[in-house]
Amino acid sequence: MFRALPALLLSAIFVFTSFCTASAQTVSKAEIRNILKNNPQLIFEALEGHEEQLYDLLQVGLEKKNKSRIRQGRLKQLKNPKVPALHPDRPVWGAANGKINIVVFSDFQSASCAKADKTIQKLLQEYPEISFRYRHNPLGLHKMSLPAARYYEALALQDHGKAKKLSSLILQNRIAVKKSGIKKLDELAEKCGANMAQLKRTLNSPQVKARIDGDRKEARKFGFTASPVFLVNGVTVTGAAPLDEFEEVLRMIHGN
Repeated sequence: MFRALPALLLSAIFVFTSFCTASAQTVSKAEIRNILKNNPQLIFEALEGHEEQLYDLLQVGLEKKNKSRIRQGRLKQLKNPKVPALHPDRPVWGAANGKINIVVFSDFQSASCAKADKTIQKLLQEYPEISFRYRHNPLGLHKMSLPAARYYEALALQDHGKAKKLSSLILQNRIAVKKSGIKKLDELAEKCGANMAQLKRTLNSPQVKARIDGDRKEARKFGFTASPVFLVNGVTVTGAAPLDEFEEVLRMIHGN
């Protein structure tokens, strides 16, 4: 709260100065500055009763500043993008070889990851040129994150389409998976048409382990300490970002 005080005072001075300039054309800025310096209580008196409007003004200013900072950072990333491994032998949503590659580093038990997946599905419907890939970055906060990742990868060894369906079901039923554990994962895998005997044999296989470990190693290389984090043609989008934020990045990529 105290960090925001200087910004509040600066805004108050701006508002008061504008008011004085508009109401007394003959008073110079230097005179107004001296009046405020010698009588600082006038600032608060002038703004009394307008606290909510001032707060809204400050919030808008901070939001614009943050958006500008993030945009500038992403424009720099376009020139030096983070390039993840695409792994052509793993499931792809959307276009097989799309012009826009989105890779997410995610956690099957994260509420933000579940929310973000809904946004991605909308994005895939609206932009057919997108290729989307799921990668693992379980953070160790949930005991079922890693088992869920193993189920997904084990099923991906059988059938990519079934694995993609399982991914959606796990995210949609993450609370049930948390409560019921392996029993719920078995139920969801069966619903996807998995060969359960084969799935059980490969759950802890070196191939499944290598995929998950490789994803986590890549996430660390990029410095990702949270999930989800998206790479859109190498440009970072963090958290459960809204659809319009992804669309803004697409416009940047297209040079608009």
